[in-house]
Amino acid sequence: MDLAALPKRFEPFVTPSGLRGQLSELPLPDLLQLFRASKATGILTVVLGGARKAVYVRDGRVVFASSNLPNDRLGEILIHEGKITVEEYEASIKGISKGRRQGRVLVEMGALSPKDLWEGVQFQVREIVYSTFQWEEGQFNFEASSLPEKERITVDLDIVDLILRGIRRVDAGGPIRARYPELDLVLERVPEQAVPSLEPYEDYVLKLVDGERTVLELCKDSEIGDNETLKVVYTLHAAGIVRSKGRKVRPLDQDFVPGDDLWAMFESFNQMYGFVFKYMVREVGPIAENVLEKYLTTLRQGREAVFEGVKLQRDGTLDVAVVERNLRRFPEEQRRVALVDALNELLYAEILAVKRTLGADHEAAVIRAFRDR
Repeated sequence: MDLAALPKRFEPFVTPSGLRGQLSELPLPDLLQLFRASKATGILTVVLGGARKAVYVRDGRVVFASSNLPNDRLGEILIHEGKITVEEYEASIKGISKGRRQGRVLVEMGALSPKDLWEGVQFQVREIVYSTFQWEEGQFNFEASSLPEKERITVDLDIVDLILRGIRRVDAGGPIRARYPELDLVLERVPEQAVPSLEPYEDYVLKLVDGERTVLELCKDSEIGDNETLKVVYTLHAAGIVRSKGRKVRPLDQDFVPGDDLWAMFESFNQMYGFVFKYMVREVGPIAENVLEKYLTTLRQGREAVFEGVKLQRDGTLDVAVVERNLRRFPEEQRRVALVDALNELLYAEILAVKRTLGADHEAAVIRAFRDR
Protein backbone atom coordinates (compact mmCIF):
# COMPACT_ATOMS: atom_id res chain seq x y z
CA MET A 1 0.00 0.00 0.00
CA ASP A 2 1.42 3.33 -1.08
CA LEU A 3 0.94 5.55 1.97
CA ALA A 4 1.82 8.66 0.00
CA ALA A 5 -1.01 8.03 -2.46
CA LEU A 6 -3.80 7.58 0.11
CA PRO A 7 -6.94 9.76 -0.18
CA LYS A 8 -6.78 12.86 2.02
CA ARG A 9 -9.39 11.57 4.47
CA PHE A 10 -6.93 8.85 5.57
CA GLU A 11 -4.01 11.22 6.16
CA PRO A 12 -4.71 11.82 9.90
CA PHE A 13 -4.33 8.07 10.51
CA VAL A 14 -1.06 7.47 8.66
CA THR A 15 1.93 6.10 10.58
CA PRO A 16 5.40 5.27 9.23
CA SER A 17 4.37 1.65 8.71
CA GLY A 18 0.64 1.86 8.09
CA LEU A 19 -2.45 3.27 9.77
CA ARG A 20 -3.60 3.77 13.36
CA GLY A 21 -6.68 5.33 14.90
CA GLN A 22 -10.16 4.87 16.35
CA LEU A 23 -12.91 2.83 14.70
CA SER A 24 -15.36 5.59 15.65
CA GLU A 25 -13.46 7.88 13.28
CA LEU A 26 -12.59 5.36 10.55
CA PRO A 27 -14.99 2.39 10.54
CA LEU A 28 -13.99 -1.13 9.55
CA PRO A 29 -15.78 -1.12 6.15
CA ASP A 30 -13.81 1.97 5.10
CA LEU A 31 -10.55 0.32 6.11
CA LEU A 32 -11.31 -2.92 4.27
CA GLN A 33 -12.36 -1.05 1.13
CA LEU A 34 -9.08 0.88 1.24
CA PHE A 35 -7.10 -2.37 1.50
CA ARG A 36 -9.03 -3.78 -1.43
CA ALA A 37 -8.58 -0.71 -3.65
CA SER A 38 -4.85 -0.43 -2.87
CA LYS A 39 -4.25 -4.22 -3.00
CA ALA A 40 -2.65 -3.90 0.42
CA THR A 41 -0.76 -6.64 2.25
CA GLY A 42 -0.43 -6.61 6.02
CA ILE A 43 -2.20 -7.21 9.33
CA LEU A 44 -5.10 -5.16 10.70
CA THR A 45 -5.42 -5.42 14.48
CA VAL A 46 -8.51 -4.14 16.29
CA VAL A 47 -8.74 -3.89 20.07
CA LEU A 48 -11.76 -3.22 22.27
CA GLY A 49 -11.31 -3.64 26.01
CA GLY A 50 -9.75 -7.07 26.49
CA ALA A 51 -10.78 -8.31 23.03
CA ARG A 52 -8.12 -8.38 20.34
CA LYS A 53 -8.74 -9.54 16.77
CA ALA A 54 -6.50 -9.53 13.71
CA VAL A 55 -7.36 -9.67 10.00
CA TYR A 56 -4.60 -10.75 7.60
CA VAL A 57 -4.75 -9.18 4.14
CA ARG A 58 -2.78 -10.16 1.06
CA ASP A 59 -3.08 -8.19 -2.21
CA GLY A 60 -6.36 -6.68 -1.08
CA ARG A 61 -8.03 -9.96 -0.06
CA VAL A 62 -8.56 -11.47 3.39
CA VAL A 63 -6.55 -14.65 3.90
CA PHE A 64 -6.78 -15.25 7.65
CA ALA A 65 -8.12 -13.89 10.93
CA SER A 66 -7.39 -14.58 14.59
CA SER A 67 -8.92 -13.67 17.94
CA ASN A 68 -8.08 -14.01 21.63
CA LEU A 69 -11.72 -14.74 22.53
CA PRO A 70 -12.52 -18.37 23.39
CA ASN A 71 -15.73 -18.37 21.32
CA ASP A 72 -13.70 -17.54 18.19
CA ARG A 73 -11.44 -20.59 18.48
CA LEU A 74 -11.73 -23.18 15.74
CA GLY A 75 -12.71 -25.99 18.11
CA GLU A 76 -15.47 -23.92 19.71
CA ILE A 77 -16.85 -23.00 16.31
CA LEU A 78 -16.77 -26.62 15.10
CA ILE A 79 -18.78 -27.68 18.16
CA HIS A 80 -21.26 -24.84 17.66
CA GLU A 81 -21.73 -25.81 14.01
CA GLY A 82 -22.21 -29.47 14.88
CA LYS A 83 -19.09 -30.63 13.03
CA ILE A 84 -17.59 -32.34 16.09
CA THR A 85 -18.85 -33.49 19.48
CA VAL A 86 -17.77 -32.20 22.87
CA GLU A 87 -16.06 -35.54 23.49
CA GLU A 88 -14.10 -35.25 20.24
CA TYR A 89 -13.18 -31.68 21.12
CA GLU A 90 -11.85 -32.67 24.53
CA ALA A 91 -9.91 -35.63 23.08
CA SER A 92 -8.32 -33.37 20.47
CA ILE A 93 -7.20 -30.92 23.16
CA LYS A 94 -5.25 -33.70 24.84
CA GLY A 95 -3.58 -34.57 21.52
CA ILE A 96 -2.29 -31.06 20.83
CA SER A 97 1.49 -30.82 20.99
CA LYS A 98 4.22 -28.68 19.49
CA GLY A 99 3.76 -28.56 15.74
CA ARG A 100 0.36 -30.31 15.88
CA ARG A 101 -2.65 -28.03 15.91
CA GLN A 102 -6.16 -28.95 16.88
CA GLY A 103 -7.40 -29.14 13.30
CA ARG A 104 -4.72 -31.66 12.38
CA VAL A 105 -5.45 -33.74 15.49
CA LEU A 106 -9.17 -33.82 14.64
CA VAL A 107 -8.42 -35.02 11.11
CA GLU A 108 -6.01 -37.68 12.37
CA MET A 109 -8.65 -38.84 14.87
CA GLY A 110 -11.15 -39.23 12.04
CA ALA A 111 -13.48 -36.71 13.68
CA LEU A 112 -13.09 -34.29 10.79
CA SER A 113 -12.44 -34.66 7.08
CA PRO A 114 -9.84 -32.45 5.35
CA LYS A 115 -12.71 -30.77 3.48
CA ASP A 116 -14.50 -30.04 6.77
CA LEU A 117 -11.27 -28.64 8.22
CA TRP A 118 -10.77 -26.18 5.35
CA GLU A 119 -14.43 -25.16 5.45
CA GLY A 120 -14.20 -24.78 9.22
CA VAL A 121 -11.23 -22.44 8.96
CA GLN A 122 -13.01 -20.35 6.31
CA PHE A 123 -16.10 -20.16 8.51
CA GLN A 124 -13.93 -19.16 11.49
CA VAL A 125 -12.23 -16.37 9.54
CA ARG A 126 -15.56 -15.03 8.27
CA GLU A 127 -17.11 -15.04 11.75
CA ILE A 128 -14.16 -13.17 13.26
CA VAL A 129 -14.36 -10.52 10.56
CA TYR A 130 -18.16 -10.24 10.77
CA SER A 131 -18.03 -9.82 14.54
CA THR A 132 -15.84 -6.74 14.23
CA PHE A 133 -18.54 -5.01 12.17
CA GLN A 134 -20.48 -4.74 15.43
CA TRP A 135 -17.72 -2.63 17.00
CA GLU A 136 -18.47 1.08 16.98
CA GLU A 137 -15.59 1.82 19.34
CA GLY A 138 -12.06 0.49 19.70
CA GLN A 139 -8.58 1.07 18.30
CA PHE A 140 -7.20 -0.18 15.01
CA ASN A 141 -3.65 -0.58 13.78
CA PHE A 142 -2.64 -1.71 10.30
CA GLU A 143 0.94 -2.76 9.64
CA ALA A 144 1.69 -2.87 5.92
CA SER A 145 4.19 -5.73 5.64
CA SER A 146 4.64 -9.27 4.43
CA LEU A 147 2.58 -11.84 6.30
CA PRO A 148 4.08 -14.42 8.66
CA GLU A 149 4.30 -17.94 7.26
CA LYS A 150 3.12 -19.74 10.40
CA GLU A 151 -0.50 -19.96 9.20
CA ARG A 152 -0.49 -23.14 7.12
CA ILE A 153 -4.19 -23.05 6.26
CA THR A 154 -5.33 -19.81 4.69
CA VAL A 155 -8.40 -18.68 2.80
CA ASP A 156 -9.07 -16.26 -0.05
CA LEU A 157 -12.04 -14.01 0.70
CA ASP A 158 -13.34 -11.11 -1.35
CA ILE A 159 -13.59 -7.92 0.70
CA VAL A 160 -16.72 -6.64 -1.08
CA ASP A 161 -18.55 -9.82 -0.12
CA LEU A 162 -17.32 -9.54 3.47
CA ILE A 163 -18.53 -5.93 3.71
CA LEU A 164 -21.98 -6.81 2.38
CA ARG A 165 -22.42 -9.78 4.69
CA GLY A 166 -20.91 -8.01 7.68
CA ILE A 167 -23.13 -4.93 7.53
CA ARG A 168 -26.23 -7.08 6.99
CA ARG A 169 -25.76 -8.33 10.53
CA VAL A 170 -25.77 -4.84 12.01
CA ASP A 171 -29.01 -3.40 13.43
CA ALA A 172 -30.28 -0.67 11.10
CA GLY A 173 -31.59 1.26 14.10
CA GLY A 174 -28.37 1.06 16.11
CA PRO A 175 -25.24 3.25 16.22
CA ILE A 176 -24.62 2.57 12.50
CA ARG A 177 -27.14 5.35 11.83
CA ALA A 178 -24.41 7.91 12.46
CA ARG A 179 -22.65 6.66 9.30
CA TYR A 180 -25.64 6.92 6.97
CA PRO A 181 -25.06 9.28 4.02
CA GLU A 182 -26.39 12.81 4.08
CA LEU A 183 -29.79 13.27 2.50
CA ASP A 184 -28.83 15.75 -0.22
CA LEU A 185 -26.15 13.51 -1.74
CA VAL A 186 -26.80 12.18 -5.25
CA LEU A 187 -25.54 8.63 -5.75
CA GLU A 188 -24.55 6.80 -8.91
CA ARG A 189 -23.46 3.28 -9.78
CA VAL A 190 -19.72 2.62 -10.07
CA PRO A 191 -19.57 1.28 -13.62
CA GLU A 192 -16.31 -0.63 -13.29
CA GLN A 193 -17.37 -2.39 -10.08
CA ALA A 194 -18.77 -5.90 -10.53
CA VAL A 195 -21.83 -6.40 -8.34
CA PRO A 196 -21.76 -9.55 -6.22
CA SER A 197 -24.88 -11.47 -5.33
CA LEU A 198 -27.27 -9.16 -3.50
CA GLU A 199 -30.35 -9.86 -1.45
CA PRO A 200 -33.54 -9.04 -3.41
CA TYR A 201 -34.26 -5.96 -1.28
CA GLU A 202 -30.70 -4.70 -1.79
CA ASP A 203 -30.98 -5.16 -5.53
CA TYR A 204 -34.29 -3.29 -5.39
CA VAL A 205 -32.67 -0.26 -3.72
CA LEU A 206 -29.68 -0.44 -6.08
CA LYS A 207 -32.02 -0.19 -9.07
CA LEU A 208 -33.37 3.08 -7.63
CA VAL A 209 -29.87 4.58 -7.80
CA ASP A 210 -29.90 6.38 -11.14
CA GLY A 211 -27.44 9.25 -10.75
CA GLU A 212 -30.34 11.69 -10.35
CA ARG A 213 -32.05 10.81 -7.07
CA THR A 214 -30.77 12.15 -3.77
CA VAL A 215 -30.57 9.91 -0.72
CA LEU A 216 -33.71 11.64 0.52
CA GLU A 217 -35.49 10.80 -2.72
CA LEU A 218 -34.31 7.18 -2.55
CA CYS A 219 -35.92 6.92 0.88
CA LYS A 220 -39.08 8.51 -0.43
CA ASP A 221 -39.34 6.09 -3.37
CA SER A 222 -38.31 2.95 -1.47
CA GLU A 223 -40.86 0.54 -0.04
CA ILE A 224 -38.69 -0.86 2.78
CA GLY A 225 -38.71 2.16 5.11
CA ASP A 226 -36.24 4.96 5.71
CA ASN A 227 -33.90 3.21 8.15
CA GLU A 228 -33.55 0.02 6.13
CA THR A 229 -33.15 2.00 2.89
CA LEU A 230 -30.43 4.14 4.46
CA LYS A 231 -28.67 1.02 5.73
CA VAL A 232 -28.72 -0.55 2.24
CA VAL A 233 -27.47 2.68 0.67
CA TYR A 234 -24.66 2.84 3.23
CA THR A 235 -23.82 -0.83 2.57
CA LEU A 236 -23.66 -0.32 -1.19
CA HIS A 237 -21.51 2.78 -0.72
CA ALA A 238 -19.17 1.06 1.75
CA ALA A 239 -18.77 -1.85 -0.66
CA GLY A 240 -17.84 0.50 -3.51
CA ILE A 241 -20.90 -0.43 -5.59
CA VAL A 242 -22.27 3.14 -5.56
CA ARG A 243 -20.50 6.45 -5.05
CA SER A 244 -21.37 10.07 -4.38
CA LYS A 245 -21.92 12.19 -7.46
CA GLY A 246 -22.26 15.42 -5.50
CA ARG A 247 -25.00 17.37 -3.78
CA LYS A 248 -28.25 18.30 -5.38
CA VAL A 249 -30.47 21.19 -4.50
CA ARG A 250 -33.81 20.32 -5.99
CA PRO A 251 -36.85 22.60 -5.87
CA LEU A 252 -39.32 21.12 -3.43
CA ASP A 253 -42.13 23.56 -4.04
CA GLN A 254 -43.86 21.19 -6.46
CA ASP A 255 -44.13 18.71 -3.60
CA PHE A 256 -45.17 21.10 -0.87
CA VAL A 257 -46.76 24.19 -2.42
CA PRO A 258 -50.09 24.38 -4.29
CA GLY A 259 -49.39 26.81 -7.09
CA ASP A 260 -46.36 28.70 -8.31
CA ASP A 261 -46.56 32.00 -6.47
CA LEU A 262 -43.05 32.87 -5.30
CA TRP A 263 -43.99 34.12 -1.85
CA ALA A 264 -46.52 31.35 -1.27
CA MET A 265 -43.62 29.01 -1.89
CA PHE A 266 -41.48 30.98 0.59
CA GLU A 267 -44.24 30.68 3.18
CA SER A 268 -44.32 26.91 2.65
CA PHE A 269 -40.60 26.69 3.38
CA ASN A 270 -41.03 28.93 6.42
CA GLN A 271 -43.64 26.51 7.75
CA MET A 272 -41.11 23.68 7.45
CA TYR A 273 -38.39 25.75 9.15
CA GLY A 274 -40.85 26.51 11.94
CA PHE A 275 -41.69 22.85 12.30
CA VAL A 276 -38.02 21.88 12.58
CA PHE A 277 -37.45 24.62 15.14
CA LYS A 278 -40.36 23.52 17.33
CA TYR A 279 -39.29 19.89 17.04
CA MET A 280 -35.73 20.71 18.10
CA VAL A 281 -36.86 22.93 20.99
CA ARG A 282 -39.12 20.15 22.24
CA GLU A 283 -36.26 17.65 22.17
CA VAL A 284 -33.24 19.69 23.32
CA GLY A 285 -34.63 22.95 24.69
CA PRO A 286 -33.47 26.53 23.93
CA ILE A 287 -30.11 25.30 22.60
CA ALA A 288 -31.99 24.43 19.41
CA GLU A 289 -31.89 28.07 18.34
CA ASN A 290 -28.09 28.14 18.57
CA VAL A 291 -27.76 24.84 16.67
CA LEU A 292 -29.95 25.94 13.77
CA GLU A 293 -28.48 29.44 13.67
CA LYS A 294 -25.03 27.88 13.33
CA TYR A 295 -26.13 26.02 10.21
CA LEU A 296 -27.72 29.18 8.78
CA THR A 297 -24.49 31.12 9.47
CA THR A 298 -22.46 28.52 7.58
CA LEU A 299 -24.92 28.55 4.71
CA ARG A 300 -24.98 32.35 4.63
CA GLN A 301 -21.34 32.34 3.53
CA GLY A 302 -22.17 30.36 0.40
CA ARG A 303 -25.56 31.98 -0.31
CA GLU A 304 -24.74 35.50 0.77
CA ALA A 305 -26.70 37.13 -2.04
CA VAL A 306 -29.95 35.61 -0.73
CA PHE A 307 -29.24 35.26 3.00
CA GLU A 308 -27.27 38.44 3.79
CA GLY A 309 -28.57 39.84 7.07
CA VAL A 310 -31.04 36.97 7.47
CA LYS A 311 -31.41 35.49 10.95
CA LEU A 312 -33.79 33.00 12.44
CA GLN A 313 -36.80 34.66 14.00
CA ARG A 314 -38.14 33.63 17.40
CA ASP A 315 -40.21 30.86 15.82
CA GLY A 316 -37.41 29.55 13.59
CA THR A 317 -38.69 31.15 10.39
CA LEU A 318 -36.98 33.67 8.12
CA ASP A 319 -37.89 37.34 7.76
CA VAL A 320 -39.56 37.60 4.37
CA ALA A 321 -38.84 41.34 4.12
CA VAL A 322 -35.06 40.86 4.41
CA VAL A 323 -35.05 38.05 1.85
CA GLU A 324 -37.23 40.05 -0.53
CA ARG A 325 -34.81 42.98 -0.26
CA ASN A 326 -31.89 40.72 -1.13
CA LEU A 327 -33.69 39.21 -4.12
CA ARG A 328 -34.06 42.64 -5.73
CA ARG A 329 -30.37 42.37 -6.63
CA PHE A 330 -31.22 39.60 -9.10
CA PRO A 331 -32.81 40.09 -12.50
CA GLU A 332 -36.47 39.19 -12.20
CA GLU A 333 -36.13 36.03 -14.29
CA GLN A 334 -33.40 34.70 -11.93
CA ARG A 335 -35.13 35.37 -8.62
CA ARG A 336 -37.19 32.20 -8.40
CA VAL A 337 -34.26 29.85 -9.09
CA ALA A 338 -31.98 31.71 -6.67
CA LEU A 339 -34.59 31.66 -3.91
CA VAL A 340 -35.64 28.03 -4.33
CA ASP A 341 -32.03 26.81 -4.43
CA ALA A 342 -31.15 28.75 -1.27
CA LEU A 343 -34.26 27.70 0.65
CA ASN A 344 -33.78 24.09 -0.31
CA GLU A 345 -30.18 24.13 0.81
CA LEU A 346 -31.21 25.57 4.18
CA LEU A 347 -33.90 22.91 4.55
CA TYR A 348 -31.41 20.13 3.86
CA ALA A 349 -29.02 21.74 6.36
CA GLU A 350 -31.68 21.82 9.06
CA ILE A 351 -32.62 18.19 8.44
CA LEU A 352 -28.93 17.34 8.76
CA ALA A 353 -28.85 19.29 12.04
CA VAL A 354 -31.68 17.13 13.36
CA LYS A 355 -29.79 13.96 12.39
CA ARG A 356 -26.49 15.05 13.94
CA THR A 357 -28.09 16.38 17.11
CA LEU A 358 -30.83 13.82 17.77
CA GLY A 359 -30.14 10.82 15.53
CA ALA A 360 -31.54 9.20 12.40
CA ASP A 361 -34.89 8.25 14.02
CA HIS A 362 -35.71 11.91 14.60
CA GLU A 363 -34.50 12.81 11.13
CA ALA A 364 -36.87 10.20 9.69
CA ALA A 365 -39.74 11.56 11.82
CA VAL A 366 -39.22 15.06 10.45
CA ILE A 367 -39.12 13.79 6.87
CA ARG A 368 -42.33 11.81 7.41
CA ALA A 369 -44.01 14.91 8.78
CA PHE A 370 -43.07 16.83 5.64
CA ARG A 371 -44.44 14.06 3.42
CA ASP A 372 -47.73 14.05 5.29
CA ARG A 373 -48.26 17.78 4.92
